[in-house]
Amino acid sequence: MIQNLNQQNNNYWQNYKSGEIPTVPQNFPEELLKKVNGPILDVGVGDGILAEQLAFKGFDVYGIDIAKNIISENLRRQSRVKYSIQDVTSKTTFLSNFFSLIIFRFTLTNIHKESWKKLSHEVVRILKPSGMVWMLEPLVSESYKKRYGLAVNFVKDKNCVYVFKDKELANKINSKNDLEKAIYENQVSRIVKHYTVEELKNIFNKLRLIDHRTIKVISPSGYVLNTFEGIFLKNTSPRKMF
Repeated sequence: MIQNLNQQNNNYWQNYKSGEIPTVPQNFPEELLKKVNGPILDVGVGDGILAEQLAFKGFDVYGIDIAKNIISENLRRQSRVKYSIQDVTSKTTFLSNFFSLIIFRFTLTNIHKESWKKLSHEVVRILKPSGMVWMLEPLVSESYKKRYGLAVNFVKDKNCVYVFKDKELANKINSKNDLEKAIYENQVSRIVKHYTVEELKNIFNKLRLIDHRTIKVISPSGYVLNTFEGIFLKNTSPRKMF
């Protein structure tokens, strides 16, 4: 019914209002920061809270987002972060081998499989040798089982979830017909993807996963969400971070 999932999500973010979704996390792992020796890129920077904390600590931080309104709002604060409107699923303006660290926080969840290959290529291009990717992204969670089962009727991908303009609506959708009606009535804001660890490893198969763990996060709609916190490295040997 929705032909291009990425476009659906892009449309949502263009109308996003600052503060609608809480920033998670609001702090960065201090132990990981000790390993950073160059510029940092926050992909899907959103409200800029984390990026500006890192810049305040003295790091050279860049923040990109596809939403013009988000970047415009961030630029008005005149912080130390270098903000720009860019899409990591196409070629960015950054030099090759430039970043020491690239951050993904609940950003990949909005990017569907037709864009994974381009995203992976661009990340590898702009990440310098021995650079790191740190990510916090949702994993498949038992609390979403019913919603996965309903979404698969309309989305050719496993473990996707329809997110509604009214977050209370999620608990009222109990059948394929309910969901079809909500889609038809334009109640859907976006369709997000929950990953398996293997899917994330496959997307970033040119990098090495050196450490990861699963933590619990409560979603804006109140569901318990298994969340992947992991570190990928480019061209380096394994070492533990967590």
